Amino acid sequence: MLESFKKTYKNVIAFIKPRIVMALVLSAALAASVHLFYGQVNTFVINYGDETVTVKTLSASVQTALACAGISEEEYKIDSTESVGGKTVVSLLRTFPVCITAGSRTLEVGAYENQSVGELLDCAGFKVDEFDMVEPALDSVVSESTSIDYVNIDYIKGSYTQAVPYSVETVYSNQLEQGKKSTSPGKEGLEQINYTQKLVNGEVKETKVDSKVTLLAAQNAVNTVGTRAIAVTTSSTASTISVLAPDAPIQLDASGNPVNYKKHITVQATAYTYTGHNCSTGVAPKPGYIAVNPREIPYGTKMYIKSSDGRYVYGYAIAADTGGFIYSRPTNVDLFFPTVSSMNNFGRRNVEIYILG
Repeated sequence: MLESFKKTYKNVIAFIKPRIVMALVLSAALAASVHLFYGQVNTFVINYGDETVTVKTLSASVQTALACAGISEEEYKIDSTESVGGKTVVSLLRTFPVCITAGSRTLEVGAYENQSVGELLDCAGFKVDEFDMVEPALDSVVSESTSIDYVNIDYIKGSYTQAVPYSVETVYSNQLEQGKKSTSPGKEGLEQINYTQKLVNGEVKETKVDSKVTLLAAQNAVNTVGTRAIAVTTSSTASTISVLAPDAPIQLDASGNPVNYKKHITVQATAYTYTGHNCSTGVAPKPGYIAVNPREIPYGTKMYIKSSDGRYVYGYAIAADTGGFIYSRPTNVDLFFPTVSSMNNFGRRNVEIYILG
């Protein structure tokens, strides 16, 4: 009987022992898991406005803690986080929209409690300097009713070049005969203009010239007017070949040219003398009556004639005859000379004809 009991006891022990060991292992694992779980829990104390919320989470992220507390990041801004006694204390600032007007542009930006106007503008990307105008003042604290007017003022310096017009001056000189003029051309100059522009919100509102620098001086044009008196003579005192006399003496300048005339031409002249015939107009030939092409110089035209080489002064003349040259040399003239020798001496040469008015 005793042997049977011992055998039965041994069998029971053999059956229970491994199960006790397994239970102990499971209990130890469970205890370790519970310890590990509670050891990874993070506690966040969130302060915002007049409220405080405590959040426990396995995550170490502040954003996750805010989401667990139902706090929107659009309404609050994290001001600070610090670890106090194994807890993370998070301080939030309430945010709200503020309008900033800059010229024709208006934008809405998020501001937060106790933020200054200057700080908000800086966060919004506006670089305020001493020239800019801001209302309210930069050190003012923003609120939900704040509206900011920002005027960006910049002063930009620059330069450009421009032409300087020349003037025309009149100079009187006795180096020229009275009534004569000479002109020397002018030349434009060049100058550099240095300026400062005032820009308001990017638009030019004012340009101020700071200085002008001459790069090239302008050269004025000069009109010179002669003042030297002309030695005037008349045809009555001149030694001429013509024996004709005008109704009034013809005024001549110092060179012996008529002062007043209607037209001046240079043509070729040929000398001729008596032929035994009257002129085409019926008058008897004599020095002063000349042959012309009446299509070029009408009969009766009064003129004053000199040779181009200055050797002959034919003098006062009247178109009274027609020469045979009109077909081969239609613009020429024939001058009547009193003798064959004088005719031959003159021959053919260019003359200056001054058609009198």
